[in-house]
Amino acid sequence: MENTPVLEQFVKRCKQAVASDRAREDITTVMHALFEDPATLAATIPRFREDEVATSPRGFRLGGEHICHRSPELTVMVLDTLPGVVQPPHDHNMIAMIGVFEGCEQQRFWARTADGITATTGRLLEAGEVMVLGEQAIHAISAPDHAPARAIHVYLGDINNVERSILDPDTLDEHPMTSERYDEFCRPA
Repeated sequence: MENTPVLEQFVKRCKQAVASDRAREDITTVMHALFEDPATLAATIPRFREDEVATSPRGFRLGGEHICHRSPELTVMVLDTLPGVVQPPHDHNMIAMIGVFEGCEQQRFWARTADGITATTGRLLEAGEVMVLGEQAIHAISAPDHAPARAIHVYLGDINNVERSILDPDTLDEHPMTSERYDEFCRPA
């Protein structure tokens, strides 16, 4: 996948927002405007080709991932989440904003407590909706059984160059994030 004009314009506006002291609020405003008509947005962002969706060593196909922009201050990516896999809980250690433009992302949340980590709530993030996660948020996403979810994820930092944690979904033991551990902790839906 390559950046489309709508993605290029969105990245440009996010980069301008990061330069302000209101980056979170400004990007959220830009995202709300972008996701007002999710069907039109979906029509401007091509689907991942079959050869762009990798199969993990354990045989999971999570979906496509395209990084539109990556810098120390900002990461913007398009994610397609395929049905059939429950992805593991993880943190970002930075503010994240998610907007779904097709299907819905099933969001599950956890919180740090004095006794460790505990499950809290969940929510469906439907097409056209935008959600902001704080720096300490722990979440996991999956797609419903019947359809993939297509979304744009924005991070206020370089998501691929930060120490993060991933949790064993069975024990909630915390581990350093690695792609191998992510694959190990995925579960069939």
